[in-house]
Amino acid sequence: MMKKQLKIVAVTGFVHPACLIVSGASKFTSTISLNYNGVSVNLKNWPNSIMELMSLRIKPGAYVEITANGCDELAALQTIENILSQNLYIETEKRGNSLTVSKELCTSCDEVVFRDEASWS
Repeated sequence: MMKKQLKIVAVTGFVHPACLIVSGASKFTSTISLNYNGVSVNLKNWPNSIMELMSLRIKPGAYVEITANGCDELAALQTIENILSQNLYIETEKRGNSLTVSKELCTSCDEVVFRDEASWS
């Protein structure tokens, strides 16, 4: 399981960002959720995920946590972060030049999984 905390910098209670997040999550086999103020939304439960995200009324300055669990969890988290960043919904982290990546074997599907240890927990 991997988690990523993101700082929201734009109003996200509208349909467009919710659709972007759910659409991005649907491309992966991992289970993916967004957690905010003690509420967890399954991002792969379309179309309910869109309504649930909108109902969170996430405000600028708030932090959300994206959690992914599965063989493609790193790619899933990076994709969602990239989608939100490209559409200016989150503040991107300034990362250094070094990148530490570990290589593991996924226990559920025996595929090789790469993890960026510097920025993902």
